[in-house]
Amino acid sequence: MVDRTGAAVFAHEAEAPYLEGDEELVKSSEERPTVIEPATVDVRLTGGETFATAAGPTEVVPTPGHSPGHVSAYFPDAELLVSADALTVADGELAGLSPEMTPDLDTALESVAVLADRDVAETVCFHGGHVEAGTERLEEIAGGE
Repeated sequence: MVDRTGAAVFAHEAEAPYLEGDEELVKSSEERPTVIEPATVDVRLTGGETFATAAGPTEVVPTPGHSPGHVSAYFPDAELLVSADALTVADGELAGLSPEMTPDLDTALESVAVLADRDVAETVCFHGGHVEAGTERLEEIAGGE
């Protein structure tokens, strides 16, 4: 994909060895092999970086649990959270974690608590899409509800 698009690859430093093919993917197994085309990580993130975007500033928030270097993106001007795989949406509701796809549930819940510290009105998840739910629901999920 990178060869076709010329896109720069950004990833948390903990995720880079998996993307570059130096480490076996965390959720790969004999029963469920996961293969990706290795890619060079151009920019290694540590968390807390802020980028200027057309939608305003974007903060990189480390949200490990789903994978060691998982990150989410927070757009404070829009009160928008792009949680990627840190959360899911089911039946139009912010449903929380996906236990079967989250190897480290305790760390993932800690990550949700970190997200709940932000002023969020809307959330976008890789699995389930957009939902008008934010800080209050994040606090509920972090608290185990």
